[in-house]
Amino acid sequence: MFAIAIFDATSNTNSLSNAAMAIPTDATQQATTTPTPTPVATTSKGDTVTLSAAAQARVLHQSGQSVASIASALGTDTKTVDSYLGIAVTAAVNEALKAAEATVTAKV
Repeated sequence: MFAIAIFDATSNTNSLSNAAMAIPTDATQQATTTPTPTPVATTSKGDTVTLSAAAQARVLHQSGQSVASIASALGTDTKTVDSYLGIAVTAAVNEALKAAEATVTAKV
């Protein structure tokens, strides 16, 4: 139930108090009491999905993450992430990387 305030522009008086007096007391009590909220279940037994590390790697790779950042996020090695993504690194590439790292460390 709502109380309606009527403003009289000529006398600058607010007749809200008069409107409240016209409401029966039982209606006033109903208007002032707050309804009891319906209890909501705090635990839900909904379905949950847990992705494997390989699936997480694929999702992260599709979102644009690098292999190194995926390995860091999953707490695994980059070779493992490569295998999850089906990236085959040949022995020749590994040897070239090792040689490049050796050259860089020798110059430093």
